Amino acid sequence: MPTKTFFALPSERRDRLVREAITEFSERTYAEASLSQIAQRSKIAKGSFYQYFEDKLDLYRWLVTDEAPRHKREFVGAAKRAGEFWADLESFIERGMAFLVEHPRLARLTAAAADPTATEDVRGLHKSICEAGIDELRALLGHGVARGAIRSGLDLDVATRLVAAIIGPGLTDVVLCELNAELHEVLASDSLRRRLGLARRRRLAHQAVLLVRGGLGATGEKGPHRKERT
Repeated sequence: MPTKTFFALPSERRDRLVREAITEFSERTYAEASLSQIAQRSKIAKGSFYQYFEDKLDLYRWLVTDEAPRHKREFVGAAKRAGEFWADLESFIERGMAFLVEHPRLARLTAAAADPTATEDVRGLHKSICEAGIDELRALLGHGVARGAIRSGLDLDVATRLVAAIIGPGLTDVVLCELNAELHEVLASDSLRRRLGLARRRRLAHQAVLLVRGGLGATGEKGPHRKERT
């Protein structure tokens, strides 16, 4: 984790170091990434780096388990919510896809940590990233239970992981099939990401919510963005 000295840096210097570290780790594997390059582009002496972090792994661990998830939470949470649970869940899913489009370097950084061929130290970070996402989704579904949108009596832990599979790997697979591309190609290509535009994201998010609601929804509540006929 960053030291107190790091947080005491002027915000411009601190932000530049974080920005250059994200760039370095998003463009290279962890093994290939260079602290010398990060220090040079951040305009700090390499020796000064060790006043802020223990080593390269300490910096990388903080970026993928704290900094990147924080940015994503803020990005997803910035969406305007309709106040109706299923519409809010739809917005949550759409913003998750939008994060990939608008913050590709952070998306590449997180994806790299999930690489099964990564070094053992880095590979172990993937579980922490996944569990943080599970906790966030569990809290969201908990609100659905409290608001009567999700049937009470469900095992929320099981439900959360099943929903995570649908809106995580499942939805990713659908996106890649629609774009006819692999994940690494989408992460590297501006043109492919532009094809994941707002209309497509909303359509996919809506389909995901319909599927989830069919399994979790309490009877009597209308689906997202659907008006009752008179």
